[in-house]
Amino acid sequence: MKVREVFNRFAPYEWEISPREIAGIANIPVERVLRLDTNTSPFPPKKWLKKLAKNLVNVPVNQYPDTKYSEITQAITKYVKVDLDNIVMTKGADEAIDIIVKTFLECEDKIILSAPSYPMFRVASEIAGAKVLEVDRKSEPPFRDDVNEIIHVGKKEKVSAVFLSNPNNPTGTLMEVDDIRRLAEEIKCAIIIDEAYFEYCGKSAVKLIKEYENVVIIRTLSKAFSLAGERIGYILADQKTVDKFNYVRPPNSLSVTSIELALIALSDIKQMQKWVNEVISERERCFNILKSISNVNPYPSTANFILFKLSDVSADFVHKELLKKGISVRNLSGTRNLKNCLRVTIGSRNDNDRFLEELTTIIKTNRKNNI
Repeated sequence: MKVREVFNRFAPYEWEISPREIAGIANIPVERVLRLDTNTSPFPPKKWLKKLAKNLVNVPVNQYPDTKYSEITQAITKYVKVDLDNIVMTKGADEAIDIIVKTFLECEDKIILSAPSYPMFRVASEIAGAKVLEVDRKSEPPFRDDVNEIIHVGKKEKVSAVFLSNPNNPTGTLMEVDDIRRLAEEIKCAIIIDEAYFEYCGKSAVKLIKEYENVVIIRTLSKAFSLAGERIGYILADQKTVDKFNYVRPPNSLSVTSIELALIALSDIKQMQKWVNEVISERERCFNILKSISNVNPYPSTANFILFKLSDVSADFVHKELLKKGISVRNLSGTRNLKNCLRVTIGSRNDNDRFLEELTTIIKTNRKNNI
């Protein structure tokens, strides 16, 4: 059976281990598994689910959703404060990336990634047949985007798109809006900014979509809104660009129940902001504790996770030992420029305390064994 030649040299997205597998490794009930590797919210939206449950019998699951997603799009306009014509609803941020790639990229086109960054930018682009050019982030200050080099490479190579994650996943660093403006002005290509973690930093480039036809922003309800399992995302862009995206997007990828729950969530912004504030408070507390642990160097973050580098102990070893305790963090030690690094999602206070205690014990035990 013939498959596309691209897959002969393709590095796929690295799937996360399942909760059931972690439970088996740790020999604990699956309910005790602690997922701190997917950057999701630790707060189940129980109040919203109860409200949905009351009206669930009236949700028309036997019908397709409105293909324009009119009601949810209207709710997004109120939240983001842009026009209806600037929004495309998507099945999570990953479908948004897929739609953008299909709109902008031809086979053999070139794109720029500010490395390291979200792996799906590379995966989707390479599947489309594009060539990925990685521009390394700066070492000082840690992991800042090298804007001058991005512009230099973009002009030299005549790239078709620049993909940015802002705040960046996995480093937690933030690019300033003025730098994004420079990119939009100096590189005549699509500038795509994934703002999945926007709510945790409060800084957005959304105003630029009114100024620049080539600026595209991706957002999601998966993180701050606690709706990762419902897969609700959206694209913000100039009206002419949105028209092109609507040529590409599938007509019915969002489910009617997901839309209903998203509408409930968007009517309760205060609850979302309360969760965000709790995560930010915990992020700063965890950062300070991580700094106090020997052989652990955490990097400042503007998102809902912390990247940290280990010294005198292997990240692979620590990752495996944490799994034995039923705790999963993201092992990034094989990622470009992230040798011996792990990334931990900020959970509830109890979850964070459990992780910090186990991490401290693992490192202390390792040090004793090596004396």
